[in-house]
Formats: sequence, C-alpha cells, structure tokens
Amino acid sequence: MADGTPNWLHVEMEDENPHLTTLTSCMTLSDVQGDGYIRLLAADISLEDEAYEPSATLKVFRGLKIKQEQPLPGIPTSIESLYIDETEPKTPVIAVAIAESVLFYRHLKPYFKYTIPALDSDDLELEVWRKLPVVQADTHNALLESLKGIDHAKLSRKSQRLLQLTEAERPAFIKTHRDSAVGRVGTIVIMCCIKRVSSDANPPSHLMLATDTGHIFILEPQGFNLVYQGRTCSHETAVPSLLSVQGTYETDFCIVVATRNGGVYLLRKSNSEGQEIFKLSKPLTGLLLLPIDQTILASTMDNRYQCYSKRGKLLYQVQLESLPVCILPLTMTHLGITLVAVALRGGAVKFFLQRYQVDEFVLEETVDAMLYGRMGMEDHVLTLVTQSGQMIVKILRRVSRFEPRAEALAGRRLGASDNKLIDGSSILDKPKKSSIFVEQAAREKQQAKATYGSFQVELWRLRHTAARATINAINSSESTISGDLTHAPVKLSAEVCGSGPAFRLYLTVQNLSTFKMASNLTVLLHADRRHYAIQQTLSRLPSVLPGIPLRMDFEVVAVLDPMDKLPPSSLTLDNSLVRVMLMKAGQAKPLIAAAVTMPQSEAAY
Repeated sequence: MADGTPNWLHVEMEDENPHLTTLTSCMTLSDVQGDGYIRLLAADISLEDEAYEPSATLKVFRGLKIKQEQPLPGIPTSIESLYIDETEPKTPVIAVAIAESVLFYRHLKPYFKYTIPALDSDDLELEVWRKLPVVQADTHNALLESLKGIDHAKLSRKSQRLLQLTEAERPAFIKTHRDSAVGRVGTIVIMCCIKRVSSDANPPSHLMLATDTGHIFILEPQGFNLVYQGRTCSHETAVPSLLSVQGTYETDFCIVVATRNGGVYLLRKSNSEGQEIFKLSKPLTGLLLLPIDQTILASTMDNRYQCYSKRGKLLYQVQLESLPVCILPLTMTHLGITLVAVALRGGAVKFFLQRYQVDEFVLEETVDAMLYGRMGMEDHVLTLVTQSGQMIVKILRRVSRFEPRAEALAGRRLGASDNKLIDGSSILDKPKKSSIFVEQAAREKQQAKATYGSFQVELWRLRHTAARATINAINSSESTISGDLTHAPVKLSAEVCGSGPAFRLYLTVQNLSTFKMASNLTVLLHADRRHYAIQQTLSRLPSVLPGIPLRMDFEVVAVLDPMDKLPPSSLTLDNSLVRVMLMKAGQAKPLIAAAVTMPQSEAAY
C-alpha cells in the first residue's frame, strides 16, 4: 500500500477535504434518518476568530460530504447517539452535553432538555449573601474574606465571580445579583452510554454523566429520570477527566474514572462510592476498560502505555516513542479480537493487541480525534481528524490480519535455563497432537460401526433433551401475567364466543406498568390440526401503553367429519385446547403461555 500498511485502505476525497476542529468525545455515528445508512456526526468547534465568542456547529456527514448543519448554543463536551425505546422503526436520539445541560435532538430537531440537579450551598455562603446587600460597603471585605475560607470548588458561580472582581466593581455586581439563587450547579465534563439489558442490535441505552463536582449520574431513556447517582470520592473533590464503562444497567456494570490529579477510581452498580485502585504521578491522556478480560488500559504524559487489573496491579507497560494524544478501542467481532489504537504526537498511529504492537501507519500531522465503527455501508471504518482539521478515513481490508511480530514474541519467551528463543507466531502456545489423540483416532477407525452407533444414541438423547426443555419452557410460562422483571409486566385474558363450528377467540393484552411501554410483542396460537383450523396463527402487536388495554380477535374453526358433520372421535375435553403464547422479540422463552379450553362444537347440518 502507498501508506505502508496492508490492513487499511485509504479513502480518497473527491471534493475538497472538509475542515473539522473537534475531539474524540464530540464525534459519533448514528442512523439519524432511520434509513439504515450510518452517518457521521461531529461538533465543529470554532476558536480562531478572536472577535467573537467561541461557537460550535453540529455537522452531519453523508459519506464524506456535509449534508446538514445545526448551530449549538455552546461548546459541547460530548456527543452520543442512543435509542430510548424499542418501537419500530427505531429512531436514535442525539444527546449533546453543554455546560450543566444535555440537549436531545430527534430527527435533528430539539426534542428534550435535561439539567443536572443543583447541589446544596454552604451555610456560610448563604449567610454572606444575605448580609452583603444590606451592610455597608466598607464591611464587604470582611465578608469576602470569610468566603475565601471555603473551598473554591464548593462555591457557587456568582461567588467565584465576585471574588475575581476589583473592589470598585463589587457593589454593582452585588446589587445586580442580590436576588439570584445561591446555587452550585456542576458542569458536565464526560458523557457516555450504557446498554440497558443486552448486547443486541440497537438496544435502548441509559445515559451516563460525569460532572466537575465528582458526581456520576445515570438517566433512564424513556422519561429521562435519574436512576443512579454515585460519587468519585467522598473525602475530596476528584474532578473526572476520563471515563470508561462496561456491562449493562439491568444486570451489572463497572465504571472506571480517571481524575485530574492522576487517581483512577472504580464504581459498581452495588457500590456508588468510588474506590481508588491506583494513582499515577503523571496526568492521563486516555483510559479504557476492556470488555473481555476486564483490564484497565491507560496512556500517560510520560509516554507510557500501561495495563492494570481491577485491583490496581500493574500487568505490563510499553514505552512509547512520543506523547500519546488519544486512544480508541477497535472491536473486531469477525476476528474475535479487540485492538487499541494509540495516536502519538507527530502523526504515528499504533495498534496494540494486549502488549504487542500488531500494526502501524504514519500520517503527516498529529491526530487529535479518532472514531471507529460502521459508517455508510461499511462495517469497519476508522475516521481520524488531525490538528489542522483534515479528516482522513480508512477502511479495514477484509483479508486483514493482526499478528504480533516474531521478534517481539521471541523476546518475551526467552528460556530461563539455556537462554534459547522459543519460536512462535501467536500469543498463546498451541500444543501439538499428543499420543492420546493419535491413539483415539486409530481406535475410531477400527471400531467405526460401534462409534457410529454411539454417536446416534447421543444424537437422539440430545434431541430428547431439547424437546423436553422446550416443553418445560412453555409450561413454566403458563400464567396470565408475565414474570420477567426486565420488561413491563403484561396481563393476558381470553374469551371464546360462538357455538361452532366457527368460533371467535378474543384476546386482551393489558400493560400493568405505570411508566414503561410494552413493545415488540407477538401473539402465537397453536392447536392440533386434526381438531381446529386457525387461519391466522401469528400476529404482531403494536406498542401497549400503560392503562390502555389492547383487544384483538382470531377465527378458530372446528374440524368436522365430512360425512356426518360431527367432531372427530379423537377430540376430548383434555385435548380440545388452543395454546396462546405471548412472546417478545429476541427471547426464546414466551412471556405468557396460556391454554384456552374450546367449547364443544355443534354439528353443522
């Protein structure tokens, strides 16, 4: 390849390269139009014009061309794309964190605004602001000296501003802000998403916010209510600078937070108070919590790439050639690996698999922001933004391979006794075929008939176990109310009308929740074909709102003997059943499985 790497294909720009000034946290990929085409969304931050205030614009790219722009009311700290419900067709919501608020956009139009809760102010600060408007101006200095005794981070914004003013400017400021509330509101510094239940395609996600006061908030997606509140550290103000999370909200999740003073804290769902696991003397430039081995990766300003366990033990570290600017995880499910891309000062981008460097390419400028994922119709696209604002796009080749260098592996496998290098080209040693395997293969050739018979016995046993498990799953769901706690509780009732041979089966589905919406539900009817004929056995239900029952009907026709127009003799009270199963998309076990006893059909003369 022209750029020296065989694993990545460079995308050439047909038109002029778009200029973009952004960060990794201000870039995301989203299907904003709901047409299946993944678009790039990025906040273009303008800081060059000194005559105007800094501004930002949300730009939407289709491919490599700008298709839409949305002015933002401030400088964002992060942008995320998330789904808030399971209704079809799914449309994502774009969340933009600005100052103390999160702005939500749907179809790129304002949808909702959430503001983080205010914190309680110090009693001394409240007392000072009560006295400042009514006392003489010569006593202001004594009151302001008492404010200086409070931690600067715990003061309200107007108190911080008052302390910065000169003595001549203070009376006018006090007169203007005498009636404003003395509230301390934090600023959102980090925002990310955590999936609610599973890792299925496009599941609803919760929004996680980290503020400069050290608090961690989690919002549920439907009503944007606060469902989790944690704190990085209780005995000091640890301002978060980096955050990484793994897991799901309904089961369990783990949060790793890096602070500006170099401390790294661990929070869990069961423990909302941060636990310091290790502390570094140099500031961090990147932090990752890997999903598989649950190790913590950190890049620091002393040119080191380090890996720690959750208990704070240093597992390995790699000395880099220059300062790491940002790091990014690259999950490649088709290869079964997760790479870590590290952008270095000078334009080099290195790819690590555990401690081993498996790929590298060099650009002309330093990379400031990186984003990886599905873009357009390609699954594995790496987008890079340089310091000058140039956007570079690379696509992973389908025949790419990421393997450590042989000399790196050999250096790690130096023998302790004879100092000989052990050959190998993979991370894990693959054992050779043992004598036990060879003997087993020869035994199977000699006793082929017995081996085949044993295989058939095990195959039939497996089929019997699968059939029994299916029956048990249906029987365990025989109830009129669903017992799945991860979804909205649903009640099912049935009514049969008619005297036969044509019956009308009425089903009523009712959502018992007070705030959750039941969606993606399907009703399946099953009956013995010798006894009953059902024209429509499957029906997809619309979303069921709380308190509003949904009623539907099905036609069930009893099978009669063509000669005497009577029900067959095999039909009894025990087998005159129609099974009704209420299922949810993506689940093998029904939410509700009920058996409806059909009345005796009259003869059709």
